[in-house]
Amino acid sequence: MRTTTRTLTVAACALALAGCTSADPTTQDPSTTAAEPAPTSSGSAPTGDPTATAPVATDVPPEVMLPETSWQGTGPEGPREESAGVVDWRLPESCDAGTPTEAIAMRTVAQGSGEAESPVGVHQVVLLPDADAAVAEADRLTAALAACTRYASDSATTYVVEQVEVGAQGLGLATDYYGASAEGSIDDAVGSYLALTRRGPAITLVGFEGGEGTIATERATATGLAQEAWGLLCAYDEAGC
Repeated sequence: MRTTTRTLTVAACALALAGCTSADPTTQDPSTTAAEPAPTSSGSAPTGDPTATAPVATDVPPEVMLPETSWQGTGPEGPREESAGVVDWRLPESCDAGTPTEAIAMRTVAQGSGEAESPVGVHQVVLLPDADAAVAEADRLTAALAACTRYASDSATTYVVEQVEVGAQGLGLATDYYGASAEGSIDDAVGSYLALTRRGPAITLVGFEGGEGTIATERATATGLAQEAWGLLCAYDEAGC
């Protein structure tokens, strides 16, 4: 029998910030300066670099959350609840990571009632003070998920951490309800899936709670939604949208 626990350590990715400065006119080559036309009385000098990027967002508005239409056909049925405020990450109880450290703002959406074994879709976005703080929070979440793969008080439930190729520090957590992956493929196990990824100073979580789908199906759906959610975070990216 192979082990039911697999842990993947995900290296933190540093976000490189690039800036640009205009040349000091007093240090220009005199011949170059002379060749430039003098400004007319009706013209005005530029007030800033036209290529400069807009400041990143400083809050988490409803517009950065997946709309209700994104969840259609994925399983969750029932009401949509949305709230603003820093709360615990929506992770399995055994993988509890508490609230995001140093969070400035946070928004949570829960889609579906969870009745009759139907899944609940969950989407969270948290904004940290800067990219470095977001990298540190993503590292903390990675450690929390790695620790829960060693959870042993319920021998039937297995947690598997995987790398997810979405955004920066992409991470997936598969919950194998019945431990079927001990002797078979994790893809064929019945369970749920969630994905975490980062863009600049923002981190997003997208996934499902409950439901009776296979990990392969739940993974494909959750990572697809995570990619869409990552795209909605472009306001937090200094490179722009």
